[in-house]
Amino acid sequence: MWTKHKYHPWNAKAQSWDYIENRFATDFSGVHLRLIELVKHIRKSGLSERLFGSTSMDKLVVSIYDPIDYRKEALHITYDLDKNSWTFNYFALPFQDPEFVRTYSGEMGIEKFDKFIKMINW
Repeated sequence: MWTKHKYHPWNAKAQSWDYIENRFATDFSGVHLRLIELVKHIRKSGLSERLFGSTSMDKLVVSIYDPIDYRKEALHITYDLDKNSWTFNYFALPFQDPEFVRTYSGEMGIEKFDKFIKMINW
C-alpha cells in the first residue's frame, strides 16, 4: 500500500545580500571569489529586489520567496574551486529530483545565472 507523505517545508529565513557577500568573503577567507562576484552581480543588476538568498556552508540558495524552502522552487548554486566550475540545481517540487541540473565553466556562471532567471521567469 502506498503511503502519502505529509510535506514539511525545510525553510530558512532569507539573509541580506550584504550578509551573504560578507559571509563568502570572511568565513571562507575570500576563496569563493566567483560566488562573491555572483552576489555583487545580483545586487548591482537589481535582481536583489525580487530574489532572496541564503547560504548553506559554501552553497548559495536563491528563491523568490522568504522564507526560502530549500526543497521547493529553489536554485542551489555551488562553485567547485578545484574544477573551476559552477553547478546549478533547481528544485521545483519536494520529494523529486532536481528539475534542472547543469554544470558550467567558471567564466560562464553569471551569464548562465541570468539566463536561468529569464528562463524560469523570476
